[in-house]
Amino acid sequence: MSEEIKIVVIGAGTGGNMAANHAFKDMKKTKKSYTVTIIDPTFEHVYQPGFLFTSFGAKTKTIIKDSRKMLKKGINAVMDKVTIVDTENKLVKTDKSGDFPYDYLVLATGARMATETAEWWNEDIHEFYSPKGAEKLWAALQKFEEGKVVVSIADLPYKCPPAPVEMSMLLDDYFKKRGIRDKVDIIYTSPLNRPFSIETTSSRVEGYLEDKNIDVRLLFNTDYVYADEEEGYAVESMEGEEVEYDLLIMVPPHRGQQFIIDSGIAKGQGWIPTNKETLEVNGQENMFALGDCTDIPTSKAGSTAHYQSPVVGKNIANKVMGKELALYDGHVQCFFLTEFGKSMFINFNYKIPPPPTPTRKFWWLFKLAFKPLYYKFLVPGHFHKTIEFFNIKVKDWQNKA
Repeated sequence: MSEEIKIVVIGAGTGGNMAANHAFKDMKKTKKSYTVTIIDPTFEHVYQPGFLFTSFGAKTKTIIKDSRKMLKKGINAVMDKVTIVDTENKLVKTDKSGDFPYDYLVLATGARMATETAEWWNEDIHEFYSPKGAEKLWAALQKFEEGKVVVSIADLPYKCPPAPVEMSMLLDDYFKKRGIRDKVDIIYTSPLNRPFSIETTSSRVEGYLEDKNIDVRLLFNTDYVYADEEEGYAVESMEGEEVEYDLLIMVPPHRGQQFIIDSGIAKGQGWIPTNKETLEVNGQENMFALGDCTDIPTSKAGSTAHYQSPVVGKNIANKVMGKELALYDGHVQCFFLTEFGKSMFINFNYKIPPPPTPTRKFWWLFKLAFKPLYYKFLVPGHFHKTIEFFNIKVKDWQNKA
């Protein structure tokens, strides 16, 4: 290790920005000389929970900010594409900016849409996992007058587990407000054996879906999408079930980044093998991963990265100082929208599942208020007393729920 400790972070989304800010702050405790460099191809920081709102008319520009403005002063920001990580020589190679040696590497590379992995994917399939996709969906919804709307899941895992259920319930509310709900059939398909992955929450979600007259098809593993005048318009499952549609909204296939696979860090779909508590990358020296890119058995969600980022920052500093590593307990929080104006709030970790909480207007307002605070305080690392308000402890929440 060189005299100046070099920390490199790849990815400037929620996890990368927060990990860089935490590491920069925590390394001060080591009394060592160090640099923190973060590399990202665009530094366009997208507030991804906003995609649901964009799908129903919110402006895209309100959910995209410059990541560099949320970094602590002194962190080096490099706008470039990473081509490979040379783990043997501890070098991050980029397209145009050269090589970046590291002593500690943080991978916050996210999950990417991988529609190319589905041969049947076509331009008429709608998705709400990108700014353009959400805008296109909004345009289609405004023109839709009657027929079958199918909300389906292409593959597992995917970002934000509640999102397709939320979309189904918001569609119900949207068509009611337009006065055409009786002309629209909403069908939700899922490869799971229940409407939502977490059992304690799923029972309540099932009730909401039933009350909203949403047709739920479970154990539906998408195999093919037919979309032409001769063969018709339908989603077919591997089990042989076929669901016809007039408008198809699908959660696209998700994968890890290709350069992660090319670097030998991950295999298969590209999810990084990560210790679920210390967040160290298995089989790699002084390498950490957080957020959507890992294979950790918890939600691929922004709040996951939120709670993982301080662990990564502490553990880099602790390794430098020879101290015991901090542990991530699996803490995740989520606002689960059930209609425009109401939301559930679920709060859990590895050991404690969320209780079946009711919907509240308060949680809807909380979600709306969270976005500006996310940009101004959470990602930049201005935590302390201000952000502690949002760090609702799982045990306390369970006792009150």
